[in-house]
Amino acid sequence: MWLIIGFMRHAMPYSWLIVLFSLLSRAVLAEPYVYPGVPLRDLPNALHEAYIRERPNLGEIGRCVVAFDSTVVQEKMIFTCSIYVKMSAVAERKAMERCEGMRETRGIKGPCRVVND
Repeated sequence: MWLIIGFMRHAMPYSWLIVLFSLLSRAVLAEPYVYPGVPLRDLPNALHEAYIRERPNLGEIGRCVVAFDSTVVQEKMIFTCSIYVKMSAVAERKAMERCEGMRETRGIKGPCRVVND
């Protein structure tokens, strides 16, 4: 009996380390957030052409984001890109933030989505 109590007394401080390690490892292994996307073929013609024109400037890291309520009225469309960044996740985040701001000012109800080609 005393042997078990002695073992438990020495093992308890280390059990907190195990719990802490498991919580930290979950944070490191978590999937990064993926922004909603839209295939290039589903874009209205004006946005499709804008993306085709901008694609050579994007490189591997740059990302473009679109939002639209109408497939015809260009005032109801948003097209924005982030190009000069070091990581594609940063490019997506910056373009999404810019798109959300423009969406609120123009009153566009459609969501901002990353263009996937």
